[in-house]
Amino acid sequence: MGKGKLTLVLFLSVIFLLIFSMYRITQPRVLSTEEMKINGFVKYGKYTELRDFDLIDHNNLKFNKDNFEESKLNFIYFGYTTCPTECPVMMSVMRSIYSKIDTESISFYLVSFDPEIDTTQRLKNYVTAFDEKFIGVTGETPEILKLGYQMGVERLEPSVDHQNHRVITHTNHLIAINSDAEVVGVFKGPFDSSAMSLVIKSLLRTE
Repeated sequence: MGKGKLTLVLFLSVIFLLIFSMYRITQPRVLSTEEMKINGFVKYGKYTELRDFDLIDHNNLKFNKDNFEESKLNFIYFGYTTCPTECPVMMSVMRSIYSKIDTESISFYLVSFDPEIDTTQRLKNYVTAFDEKFIGVTGETPEILKLGYQMGVERLEPSVDHQNHRVITHTNHLIAINSDAEVVGVFKGPFDSSAMSLVIKSLLRTE
């Protein structure tokens, strides 16, 4: 091989390695289970498919486990629109996450733990104020509680605090569901949008 050809081959090899390296850098890395845990996510070793349920979304459309087929990953948070602290924090975190990843592959749902107060219109106004793609979900209280139990999420009966505000103490977890309506795992607080985004990008590559 002539010196000119050898130089060309070496040059092209270097270019190929540079392109490949840049591709590797820009691709989300698949995290190990332990790395996910460090970033606040507990990934279940064995997935459990949800039993069916019958609720409605904030557009008054039927909402059941078939809805999860529309996205690769679905994230469920149980809260309520008058929640003073935890719920608006989670909504803000999810809004930040939506700015960091491809939202065509995920869906976020706020399931109301206070259906007596949270009408479909109230939910719609609340969730879309954070992001137009967010969906509020409500329905009969027993059906909501039944869905929560399947995901390890519970609430106490509504009460009134010292300032006469309606308060519902509830599990502060974000649940991940795949397109087969299986519980993949759970984010537990404190919630950091950057760490959570890393986990979600990893899950999108493997689920």
